[in-house]
Amino acid sequence: MCDSRTYYMVTAIPYIGKENRPDKEPLPAYYVRKLTEPIHGTGPNLTMDNWFTSIPLADKMLVDYNLTIVGTLRKNKREIPPSFLPNKRKEIMSSQFGFDNQKTLVSFTPKKSKSVLLLSTMHSGSTIDENKKPEIINFYNSTKGGVDTFDQMVHTCSVSRKTRRWPLRFFMV
Repeated sequence: MCDSRTYYMVTAIPYIGKENRPDKEPLPAYYVRKLTEPIHGTGPNLTMDNWFTSIPLADKMLVDYNLTIVGTLRKNKREIPPSFLPNKRKEIMSSQFGFDNQKTLVSFTPKKSKSVLLLSTMHSGSTIDENKKPEIINFYNSTKGGVDTFDQMVHTCSVSRKTRRWPLRFFMV
């Protein structure tokens, strides 16, 4: 988890294979819950990609931990109404909004037969800018690059030493 303004890492969990999750919690929800433990109850927003984002997770993060989310959704989620999915009849640069309590679902059609689905517990309106893009998409685009930029910064600097012994190479990286 990285800060979207400074790109500094806040928390991380090394992936070491199978995790012991309580009550068969979905793996993406488990990682989001564990990574956000230091900020539970503080009220910031989380921006996440479609592997992590789900409607049950959005509800849990908002109610239990006072954290809002903005994230893209995969089109195979059963909670998504069929009218929000991509089809050839949708007009290009059109948006469709769905509201449920404190959640907003938006389906934006940038190209023919293609839709981008976003879920937000932070936004509550259907604001569209002068370029016909919903505010939720502009916000997502402005905050989504934290982890990618952090990864790029980490790979530009190396602390490893040249060695032919693989155990040293493994532990020095």
